[in-house]
Amino acid sequence: MQNPKSILITGASSGIGEALARQYAASGVHLALTGRDSERLEAVANACREAGADVTTCLVDVQDRDELSAWTREVDATAPLDLVIANAGVSAGTGRAGETAEQAKRIMAVNVDGVFNTILPAVEQMKNRRSGQVAIMSSLAGFRGFPGAPAYCASKAAVRLWGEPARRTLCAGDRCIGDLSRVRPQPDDGGQ
Repeated sequence: MQNPKSILITGASSGIGEALARQYAASGVHLALTGRDSERLEAVANACREAGADVTTCLVDVQDRDELSAWTREVDATAPLDLVIANAGVSAGTGRAGETAEQAKRIMAVNVDGVFNTILPAVEQMKNRRSGQVAIMSSLAGFRGFPGAPAYCASKAAVRLWGEPARRTLCAGDRCIGDLSRVRPQPDDGGQ
């Protein structure tokens, strides 16, 4: 989607989510930003406001389906969403020791269930409008397992593979959202 005007980003308090929020921040743009760290989220929101964006924030864990769904519907009712970026994610790789059972469960809950909890409520509204775009944040780790991070790699492969057929299955008859994209961050090319 060219020049979205209403954008929801999860995991916006740091990393890629913060960079996306700052990139999209401009006059005439509404940003709905979520994260778990209130200080960092507010700092990002303030920077985006200084760039001219209208910003709404919510401290919500993407594992909380009901709270995230309610907030997404609230945001969409106020500023119909053009773009939803399911960016929130965690890892816990500990080198050769791998991930503990608890870490693996949390990684899957945040990185897989969190994607579903983020996009599915928005998709229903987008179908009704016949417009909108959803971006699912994947990783190069979703293409090949790396030692020490099996659950992280599996979670990123899961959302990548779910996103491929979801491009069509998220349609209802002739009602399709505009696009569903899988985003795979690329290594920094050093500005080249």
